[in-house]
Amino acid sequence: MLALTTVAATLTIDTESSRQNLSNTIRYVGSEQNTLPGEIASIPDEQWQSAPGEINFGYTRQPHWFRFTLRNTSTRKLERLVELKYPLLDYVDFYRLTDGGEPELINSTGDHRPFSSRMFKHKHFIFRVEVPANESRTFLLRTQTGGALQLPLTLWEESAFNDESRFALILESIFYGIMLIMAIFNVLLYFSFREKAYLYYVLVAVATTLFVMALEGSAFQYLLPRYPMLNEFLFLMLLPTSLFTLCLFAREYLDLKHQHPRWNRLFEIFLWACGAAFLLSLMLPYHLSTRITISLAVPIAISNLVLGLSLWHNKKKSARLFAVAWIALLVSLLATIFNKAGFIPPSFLSRHGIPISNALLVLMFSFALIDRFYREHKALDKERRTALDALRQQQEAEAALVHASVHNEVTGLPNRSLFEKALDAISYRSENDTSAVFLLHLQRFDDVNKTLGHMHADELLRQFAHRMDSVILASPVVSPLERTGDKPCAVAHIEGVTFAFALSGDSHDRLLREAALLTEQLAEPIEFMGLSLELQFIVGSSVVSPDNSDPQTLLRQAFIAFDQRSGNSMPIATYRPEMNPYSPQRLTLMTELRYAINHAGLELYFQPQIHLKSQRVSGFEALIRWNHPERGFIPPDEFIPVAEKTGLIKPLTRWVVNQALTFCSELDKRGCDAKVSVNISAVNLREPGFSETICNLLSDQRVAAQRLVLEVTETAAMVDPVMSLGVLKALQRARVRLSIDDFGTGHSSLAYIRKLPVNEIKIDRSFVMEMDTNPDDATIVRTTINMCHDLGYDVVAEGVENDATQSLLSQLGCDYIQGYHVARPMSTRDALHWLDTSDWETSSRKSAPTR
Repeated sequence: MLALTTVAATLTIDTESSRQNLSNTIRYVGSEQNTLPGEIASIPDEQWQSAPGEINFGYTRQPHWFRFTLRNTSTRKLERLVELKYPLLDYVDFYRLTDGGEPELINSTGDHRPFSSRMFKHKHFIFRVEVPANESRTFLLRTQTGGALQLPLTLWEESAFNDESRFALILESIFYGIMLIMAIFNVLLYFSFREKAYLYYVLVAVATTLFVMALEGSAFQYLLPRYPMLNEFLFLMLLPTSLFTLCLFAREYLDLKHQHPRWNRLFEIFLWACGAAFLLSLMLPYHLSTRITISLAVPIAISNLVLGLSLWHNKKKSARLFAVAWIALLVSLLATIFNKAGFIPPSFLSRHGIPISNALLVLMFSFALIDRFYREHKALDKERRTALDALRQQQEAEAALVHASVHNEVTGLPNRSLFEKALDAISYRSENDTSAVFLLHLQRFDDVNKTLGHMHADELLRQFAHRMDSVILASPVVSPLERTGDKPCAVAHIEGVTFAFALSGDSHDRLLREAALLTEQLAEPIEFMGLSLELQFIVGSSVVSPDNSDPQTLLRQAFIAFDQRSGNSMPIATYRPEMNPYSPQRLTLMTELRYAINHAGLELYFQPQIHLKSQRVSGFEALIRWNHPERGFIPPDEFIPVAEKTGLIKPLTRWVVNQALTFCSELDKRGCDAKVSVNISAVNLREPGFSETICNLLSDQRVAAQRLVLEVTETAAMVDPVMSLGVLKALQRARVRLSIDDFGTGHSSLAYIRKLPVNEIKIDRSFVMEMDTNPDDATIVRTTINMCHDLGYDVVAEGVENDATQSLLSQLGCDYIQGYHVARPMSTRDALHWLDTSDWETSSRKSAPTR
């Protein structure tokens, strides 16, 4: 018996530690079956005993009471979890001593009670405790079991415990998953080869896995949570069942019946003994049944080990892995038995040896079966391989001829002929898919030829081509052209220094964003001959449609697109009919647009923006509309590029700004000082005197400069960074507000954007519209908001279409929202009427938040 002590069993809670060991502070006392908690609480301190280390009493049926005290020296109440990490206890009652000294029952549980009785749905016993600031709390724990009594107690901070539990669950899932996969795999092998060894292996895997689940407490939690007695019987029956299946497997795998009859007779005795132990487990008490079965397990394990080592010594290769598996199992089995009996203290091996050795045993047995199968079929495989090698050589020779006819000789990539065939297949895709062809053309590659020579230039081109192929293949929307060897190919070498690839997805906008990301990666320098070379290129694309699916036409359109790339604000030029310099429609549209600008053929619509915190209207975005008298509505993305190409963007922008400022004056008449946002083009940023033009318009309309917000896309600002920065700074000095539009979709440098004198960032609608159902979009939006706030920018979220998205943005700290959930774009009259009647504007007069 341990020496008595009067030292208080108190543990000071460490607020800096996520877990603390309680075992060294526990004091205990034995009791009678019917001893009441109040009687235990009145036992003097000197009668309580303390244990130097984790408690392990071996097999005992006597109830034991344990006591420990938690001290909180902090200035706040602390909550902790107490984990009893030993699931095989019949009864566990957890009490807290009240101020009057009376025990208050917190939880009664144990594996003789339904799993629902547990405070936490966990395979271990978990109790929540609270200790007020600068106080102590004493707790009592009553345990009783028919097996080994162990008490590994740990004090946890709850979040750390949850993390640890999730990690443990992952490991368990991996373990049970491996066992299940191995069992299923060998079931298939059994039905394929009809060899009993595979069937017995499956029985071993199933029985031992279920035994581990029962031993670890997982069986009670997941299989029989409402039937504690069935769970106990399951545990008692699984150990002899596991031993029985192990003996069956050994007899069949080592062919004892024919090769080693003496050993076979011994194993027949073991089989009968396991059957008897199984029957006794249904009749005998728990402590007797487990002792009998464990007493049987030791000679079976030793016999299997001796048999395996003996056969291994006699050069029988099939016994090597068999012996290794039994060495691991025997060591862990003995460690577990001695620990349960109380002869050795708990350790990692005694706690986890059985699951680990069981997994190793099952894996070793599986490897052993595979090894035997391999050796038995080695001769047949060799013969088959010889025939296959001859056939493969013939096929490779034929394939080499075909490959050379459809691949570029320099890069080895598919040539134009193969790419056109692949486009034919792409054109037959589902109607729900959108496909696009992209052409990438290297610029000034002749300089490389002249500098490095043709041989080195070809090698550089080859390296770039294969890097491009690897980058494109990594895209989730790539349309592979063919499979070359073990790897698909996505890029075709069309001619000279021009390459092509195809992408398919749910929308053209997504394909353009993905292509922009890919080209950004391709723009990184390539290391070649000790040089860091930046290969410049232009990219054009064309969209596959039912009316536009001819491969040659698609390639021609993509050529036209990148030929018109110069001065385009987008990173990738997409073919539109108006790009074709020989298109009469383009000339007509240009003439009609000029007429519409000069003769009131255009109209501005306004979409409100709401300040989330105050729920007030803070501004309107001006959106241009063109309702053609003959063609009907013409979308801006159709005529804006024409305006940029022909110079009409300059008068068009002046008209839009002037109309927006007129709308500001109308707002003033209604007592609303909301701002108006206008989109400007990259061409405007290169326009001489643009900032002076804006200032003159503000002066003519007598509108304060702060009321005007000019929006520019991040890509437009990158077309001519130096000039753009100068124009934007001039506008800033004039106190005009500046905004980065469609943030996140362009091809730009954050370091450069940080230098721009902007006031706000508008998150592109593609990230906002589905953020309430798409965790990835929500993460992007949250990160963008936090980053912009850290940099001192206001944040506007476009594309808000429901209340859930608005609420989520509010929680994330977004400043302003815009979208159909607030209002659709409206004409001037409708916008003013909406302003007068909308609930958003009931208290917004002359009080819209400043941005």
